[in-house]
Amino acid sequence: MRIINAHVIDLDADQATGPRTIEIDGPTIAAVSAAATGGGEEIDAGGRFVLPGLVNSHEHLSLKGCLLDPGGDQYYDVYRAPAEQQLLQCTRSLLVSLGRGITTVRDAGAAWLVSLKARDAVRNGVLPGPRVYTCGQVLSTPFEGEAVKVAGMTVDAPGVQGVIDRIDELVKQGVDFIKLKGHRRDFADPRHNGYFSPQEIVTAGREAHKHGLKFALHAWHCHVVEPALQAGVVDSVEHGNPLHEQPALLDRMARDGVILVPNMCSWAPGPQARWSRYPDMAGIALEEIWDTVRLAIDKGVTIAAGTDLHNDQLHTELNAYVQLGMSPSQALQTATSNGARLLGLEDEIGSVAEGRRADLVILDGDPRTDLSALATPWKVVAGGVAHDGAELRRLVATERTS
Repeated sequence: MRIINAHVIDLDADQATGPRTIEIDGPTIAAVSAAATGGGEEIDAGGRFVLPGLVNSHEHLSLKGCLLDPGGDQYYDVYRAPAEQQLLQCTRSLLVSLGRGITTVRDAGAAWLVSLKARDAVRNGVLPGPRVYTCGQVLSTPFEGEAVKVAGMTVDAPGVQGVIDRIDELVKQGVDFIKLKGHRRDFADPRHNGYFSPQEIVTAGREAHKHGLKFALHAWHCHVVEPALQAGVVDSVEHGNPLHEQPALLDRMARDGVILVPNMCSWAPGPQARWSRYPDMAGIALEEIWDTVRLAIDKGVTIAAGTDLHNDQLHTELNAYVQLGMSPSQALQTATSNGARLLGLEDEIGSVAEGRRADLVILDGDPRTDLSALATPWKVVAGGVAHDGAELRRLVATERTS
């Protein structure tokens, strides 16, 4: 297959070149050139713009699109729905993601390990969709309190040995990375929370690396991040809302290449606005993530974009980065090359080049001018297979005919 008459966007150079022909051989880009060669199936891009397939670096496939109502209170009903229901939701989420140009998903946890089943269904050709990389379930500290909820997508890891044992179990299940949630909330009292100890956090990172896996730290408190950075065991910080309060931690992240996955718009759609569902959030200042990301950009911390629970459009996250100082091309890199780096796939995805995986998104307009173009791609190519974007969106009722 080949794509002709395409303007290929080079995000590093912040320019679009073309017209170009992209030759695809199976799941791989065979060549990108000014002249068409070879034969077979041909897609005429008609001067449209081509990006590498997008990477959603923090997603929950089992919950995608289910928690968008800021006034709702259905979180735990959805969160602990039967495994069969959550697995079906995953299959829909795969199609929704693909219809929005997302060809790689980093799933940050699901109850019943259903994201592993969804991942394998795509890898085995049972379902079309983005490639999935998942932590399976998230390590959580055992904790009791008046309004502490029973674990769902999390699994209790009591003490250092419990952390080791749970990671061994997840590795046997076949997870792609390890994620630890640094705290556990008591919704009845913001002063009453449970935390992993520094030793437990460092042990989790070392055990993940021992098994050849990356370690992601869900952190809404600076004291959770500090020991992991000092020990050099963390690969990414998820959320990181209050890090602006300790700029030295962001300096350390920039120096050591630790990636920040802030998921800003999921929890705080604006710098003075948070989701009304969580008025107290056990003392966590959700809107402060805007201050942290602004400072992280200034300090050169690598940022990878994710939607998380309460945001259904990746481009809104990228728009927020632009508001805080990134150029549109830099914002697009958070959902392409930076996401590839987060997954350790820098040599495979994240750019349109010979030898890279044929994951592409073809857009009607230049996303550097209007990032919302990412929501409605014309075509999406995943592993060398071309999909009609509008048909995918109609199939899952995200786009309707008049």
